[in-house]
Amino acid sequence: MPQPENAILLAAFGSRLPGAEASLSLMAGLTRERYPDFRVETALTSGTVRRHKGAAGQQSRSPEDILHGLAREGVRRLAVQSLHVIPGDEYKGLERLVEKLRVAGVFERLELGRPLLGNAADVARVARALLTALPPRKPGDAVLLMGHGTRGRANGVYQDLADELRALDPGVLIGALEAEPGLAAKVDELRALGASRVHLMPLLFARGVHVARDMAGEGNSWRAGLACAGFDCEAHERGAGERPELAGIWLDHLREAVEKLRG
Repeated sequence: MPQPENAILLAAFGSRLPGAEASLSLMAGLTRERYPDFRVETALTSGTVRRHKGAAGQQSRSPEDILHGLAREGVRRLAVQSLHVIPGDEYKGLERLVEKLRVAGVFERLELGRPLLGNAADVARVARALLTALPPRKPGDAVLLMGHGTRGRANGVYQDLADELRALDPGVLIGALEAEPGLAAKVDELRALGASRVHLMPLLFARGVHVARDMAGEGNSWRAGLACAGFDCEAHERGAGERPELAGIWLDHLREAVEKLRG
């Protein structure tokens, strides 16, 4: 049985799309298997997603609400694991919350696990892991990963990953949905590679709206844009959190945080 003073909070951006919770449910299940002596909770960091869910009659809670609730219920040691891909705005908000509670002494011990691409070593590891998760390719096939993109310096993590991937396999590219380099730049790179067919994959934790609509949907999607540019395109919609090769990296970051709690 979980010890009431130990808890883990898994914090993901979230999605308003029905059925997009597979990644979070899978990660919660794996966490409970690994840490049977810890209470495991989940939270969504996106206020927009929480409002959409609330309007649809679905319950969702912020990390702050859950953390304060756990403190009231007597939790003393807590690991918060970010399920974000990069250390962007959502992760930074979580980091500020954890630091505020740590300074206030709300918990005896409070640790934060870094996101998937939290440091340079993570970038190199993720690049290697991605190569093991790619679909089978034939001559003339390339892979294009779609990341979310963000403002400021954190967006440079995508370029760091692109550089690692290029060194390992020049036929694997990464672009950003809401930042640069976007799809237009990737089309130029695919043409320079001489690619005729593109496997399109998300570098997003969950299979949410960005995957279903912006990557693989009809109309103004990356898949449609690639088709208009003359490429055959196959979309693979599994979120990164559904891929064991990547889920294991988040879980290793959580292990590091839990070890600090127990240290």
